[in-house]
Amino acid sequence: MALRLCVIGNSHIAALKLGWAAAGPDGIAPVFFGAPADGLRHLRLEDGALVPRKAAVADHFRTISGGQDRIVLEEHDAFLLVGLNVSSKRILRFYRTHAWVGLNGTPGKTLVHPAFALAFMTERYAATRMAELAATIAGAAGRPVIAVAEPHWAAWARTAPAGTADYGWDAAASAGDGEAIGALFAEAVAAALAPHAVFVAQPAETVEHGIMTRAEFNREASRLIGGEGGGTDASHMNGDYGAALWPLIGRALQDRLH
Repeated sequence: MALRLCVIGNSHIAALKLGWAAAGPDGIAPVFFGAPADGLRHLRLEDGALVPRKAAVADHFRTISGGQDRIVLEEHDAFLLVGLNVSSKRILRFYRTHAWVGLNGTPGKTLVHPAFALAFMTERYAATRMAELAATIAGAAGRPVIAVAEPHWAAWARTAPAGTADYGWDAAASAGDGEAIGALFAEAVAAALAPHAVFVAQPAETVEHGIMTRAEFNREASRLIGGEGGGTDASHMNGDYGAALWPLIGRALQDRLH
């Protein structure tokens, strides 16, 4: 019997849905539940099920899952959390004003010990919807929980026109600090989720400058996910990204189940 995998996330589950046909691991049967932005904060645990408190979220669940408007925990063997407020934007905001020993972009910033930076960011990621939901599911279902963050933004955002959101990618990459920031991001998220979930980091082959995603994994994402053209969406990735991620998820599930 195939492992019943419940995939819960925000709009970033789209890349995994798009990549499933090409690289979904054998022996896994995923069911997707999602809502855009922070819609999944409107869930409550009720009689062994995660139930949306807003009709719009229930509608999203029905559309994406194939008719189910709630997540009955006992119907799934494992859970995969996707996105849910966990992204490298948080650590880049910290890097705007703080740096730690070993980085280059330190002028004008508060210099802290690397252990402080790790502890601070771990605390910040532990306060996300992902960490809260992982704790709820692990406590109520007692089944494996795997987690993946929102992808780093596409590398072209580094030099995007004025007016495009800038979280500091270019400053980090130009200083040569991207790799160190990306490594601390992965370490902090893994530590924040460790009590309840196993973190799967972004596939190495998709990463550029340590803190961004290679452009080919973003190509056509805005059209495929939102039906919009113009290549203006740097935050979402395409099916190739999902296909690169699925084998890592499959291995993490095997490790947790055996």
